[in-house]
Amino acid sequence: MKRAALIAVGFLLILYAAAIFMPFEPEGRRPGTRVTGEVAEVQDTDWSFLHGRNLIVVETRTWYLVPHSVTTTSWVVDETLYVPCARCGSKRWPENVQRDPRVRLKIGDQLYERRAILITDAAERRRILRTPAGESLPEGVAVYRMDPRSG
Repeated sequence: MKRAALIAVGFLLILYAAAIFMPFEPEGRRPGTRVTGEVAEVQDTDWSFLHGRNLIVVETRTWYLVPHSVTTTSWVVDETLYVPCARCGSKRWPENVQRDPRVRLKIGDQLYERRAILITDAAERRRILRTPAGESLPEGVAVYRMDPRSG
C-alpha cells in the first residue's frame, strides 16, 4: 500500500514538473501553459507593425508556478498596445495579472516581456474604447495597457 502511494505521488510530481517546464500553447478558447518563441530583440517597440485588432497570446504567472496562457485580441492606440477582457470575473488570467502584473506576450513567433496595467480612469477608458462622450462605457469590459517591464 505504501509503495503504491509513493509511486502515485512520484508520478504526480513528475506531471507537475512537466506542466511547469513544458510548453503547451493555447488554441482558440482552450488555455495553455508556457508559450514558445524567440524573445524579441527590441522589447521597447512602438507596435507599428500591428494594424487593427490582432489575436495574440498572453502568458500569466500563477501562484502554483504553472504558467497560464490564453489567446485574446489586442489593438494599438497612440503607439501603445491594449488588451481587453470581457467577463473577467469568470477568467483566470486577469486574476493572475492582479496578483503579478508581469506577462509575456506572443505576437507571431516573437515574445515580449510586458507589465499589464488595468486602466481604471474613465476618460482614458473612453478614449481607448472609442466611446463617444455622453454614451456609457461598456460594462464588464476591462482594458489592460501593456507597458514595458522595468528591471
